[in-house]
This record gives sequence, structure tokens and C-alpha cells, in this order.
Amino acid sequence: MKRFFCFLLAVCLIMSGNPANAAEVPEDDARPSIAHDTGTEGDKVKYAGNAAVYVNYIGIAFSTTHGVIFPSCNIYVGGSAGYSYNWGYNYTDFAAEGRWFYPRRGKVQGYIGLEAGVSVQLPGIVFDSASGDNVYNTWRTCFFVRPALGMAVNFRKVSLDIGFKCGFSPHVMLYKGGNYYWHPIPAFGIGLWF
Repeated sequence: MKRFFCFLLAVCLIMSGNPANAAEVPEDDARPSIAHDTGTEGDKVKYAGNAAVYVNYIGIAFSTTHGVIFPSCNIYVGGSAGYSYNWGYNYTDFAAEGRWFYPRRGKVQGYIGLEAGVSVQLPGIVFDSASGDNVYNTWRTCFFVRPALGMAVNFRKVSLDIGFKCGFSPHVMLYKGGNYYWHPIPAFGIGLWF
């Protein structure tokens, strides 16, 4: 996992171009950015949305986020909703999300982000591997946080989002050394910004 993460980081740095020159891009430059069509609208705050699919080692997740992007600083702020299926459990997530894209313009922009919110475990029947029985789970709500790292490949009207998120939540605990810890759940995702 460390090797793949380092590989993704290297690809982001290589494809983003020379950071010193990227900061000196003139405002009338026609290169694309995550804030699509900023040429005629200047630095107005714009709507941005994303739909993505994430795969991790215990399941799959679907998410959508909608909010605003500030083109002058390439900061996105919004709310997200998602559904995940992990180890036979169903979860619905609601969160606030923020991302910062760099460089300001370019065919490829790297980003870092943070998502924090509430995860609701939906009721249902699951198989308990410890007892060997089917168990009915009730509603359970927990806080979660997910840092993100990735890149956006920009086209005219949409951007391809390729990235990693690593979720931390009391829903998934790790017992180690006599204590319980929030177990990280890294996930790889692909989506579209529009």
C-alpha cells in the first residue's frame, strides 16, 4: 500500500508540471482547471459537484458531493452523502467536505482534502463470524473523518477524479495491546467533477 501511495504521489507531482512556473500563470491563460470556464466569469464562486465510486479491502462505497469552488484560491467546500457496504454492513454517510487543488490551472491538478461527518449503520441481518449465527443489527450512529489525496484530470466540462481516502470511524475497531483503536480503512476511488 505504501508503494502504491508513493507512486500516486509521484505521478501527481510529475503531471502537475513545474510548481514554480504554475504559480506564475497569467490570468488570461486558457489552460483548464477544476473551476471550469473561468475565463469569462473571472473569480466568481461557482457550483461544483462530484460523483465517485470507492473500493476498499472490506467493501465498496458510492458518494456524491455538492458545493462551491472558489476559483481564486481553488478551494472547494461542500456537503457529501454516501452509501457503503462493508463486511455485510450497510452504512449511509453525511458529511462536510473541503479540498484544495494545486496548481491553480493545468490539465492535471493534485488535491488534498478532508471529510468529516456522521455515519449511520443501517439495520439489517448480518452473519457474525465469531458466533456463526445471523444477527439482527439495529441503528448505530458514529462520527467519522476521512483525509483525501488525489488528482483531477481536467477536460472542457468535466474533470476525472482519481484519488485515495482513508476513513477513521468507531464502526471499525482494531484491538491491539489490550486497547481498541479506530482502524483505518484506505479506499481507492474514481469519479467525475462537473
